[in-house]
Amino acid sequence: MLLIFLFCLTPFSADRVEIIKENGESIVHLIGNVIIEDEKTRITCAEAKYNEMRNYVILKDNIHIVDDQGEISADFATYDFNSRQGFLRGNVLLARRNEIFTSDSLVYDGAGKNVEMFSNVMIEATDSTLRAFGAAAQYDLEAEIGWLMNNPSLEILRKERSPMFVEAQRFRLDNKANVLYGYDSVVATIDSVVVTCDTFVYDVKTEHGTMTKPFITEVGNRIIGETGSFVMKDNDIESLSVHNGWSQYFTKNGTKNIVEGEKITVLFEEGQANRIIVTGEPRGVVHMREGDEDVSD
Repeated sequence: MLLIFLFCLTPFSADRVEIIKENGESIVHLIGNVIIEDEKTRITCAEAKYNEMRNYVILKDNIHIVDDQGEISADFATYDFNSRQGFLRGNVLLARRNEIFTSDSLVYDGAGKNVEMFSNVMIEATDSTLRAFGAAAQYDLEAEIGWLMNNPSLEILRKERSPMFVEAQRFRLDNKANVLYGYDSVVATIDSVVVTCDTFVYDVKTEHGTMTKPFITEVGNRIIGETGSFVMKDNDIESLSVHNGWSQYFTKNGTKNIVEGEKITVLFEEGQANRIIVTGEPRGVVHMREGDEDVSD
């Protein structure tokens, strides 16, 4: 989308139209209630300047651009018809069929159908519960795949529950498949569970996630593994597993247990861990509380 039309052949209207010469170049200056439209695109703004020689347009104030792909709004925009490159700044909002993007500024590549966003970036998949935030992002509008950089954060909304929060050095978002990928120094918070790991993958539709090198805490309990996975159900975490893992956990009476095994699985009830299962050469140590020894004599 975004100004893909031949300005000189496109109907337009405005409160005032001026055709002037600036530095030997012809400028079409539209002022007040500007409307530019063809069969596929409609643009409204307060002011527009079109440079016929350079095939370049500047739009100002209350800009709205609509076509069959969606709608974009901003305070200021430029577009070069030769390079098919556009730039927008000020309250930028791009709304598509199943995605919303906001940022302070945006660079649009009409040839590659890519956008780059800068400062106060937000990407929301409106057909799921996924919403991401960052300082910079790149997004392929056709593939619906994007990257967020510079310590972005992400939240997965849940009905009647606090969101699942994820932070990382960078994210890859596959909005078409509703899958997110977090890379490097990832921290994920799911109710009482906090996960730090190298990589974090979550499928929003199936509610299944995987992790590499997870370190997991839940209240006073700890689990470490080479890889891990978890399953959500009805907005709550249902189970969490690690492979080649080690775990330290406390029983209800305060006894500390340490267990190891090829696979450690924790089952949850109402967001709290209530059962642990160890398979594959399980081994462990029980640290009895002082005074828990048999004192029946």
